Amino acid sequence: MTDSRIQRLLAEVLLPLIGVIAWNWSFDFICWFYAIDVFINALVGIIRHRRFHNMTGLWLPWVEFTMVILLVGLSVKNTWDSWIDFLAYEDMGLAQGYVLIPLVLLNEWMRWKLEQRTQRVMFSSNQTHAMKIIGFALLGVFLIFVRAPLGASLIFLGILTVVNLISKSIIIVK
Repeated sequence: MTDSRIQRLLAEVLLPLIGVIAWNWSFDFICWFYAIDVFINALVGIIRHRRFHNMTGLWLPWVEFTMVILLVGLSVKNTWDSWIDFLAYEDMGLAQGYVLIPLVLLNEWMRWKLEQRTQRVMFSSNQTHAMKIIGFALLGVFLIFVRAPLGASLIFLGILTVVNLISKSIIIVK
């Protein structure tokens, strides 16, 4: 399976949706989870795929990351306290933040292994990042005027679902 849309949907949408439904994850919690994913993905992208990216491809993931952090800033009073709360959030006696970060790292490792096995390099297109950035900007406007955290969570996950379904990763044979 070389189409990474399913993997992205599972990592970016399904787990946070389960978190909203089963564990009462807040909007900022979902944003932190996604921000870690985007950060790791952008960092790995620079290290491993730099020869395939043009300059736009190098900075668009960082703009996406910044947009997500801005969304956190719009949804909470203190961004730093929100980050600490994310790391310290406990369910079943276990701090979830410390569990989720290794899960994101595992996701990147699994993608790397898939790329090695298939001899194909997969990364998100510039259009995918641009669509997410535009969606997040519109969500920011929603947060400014409406301030509905559950609605913002569902819109956030909806943006990720739609963008992942309509976009395809760039695949380059090694």
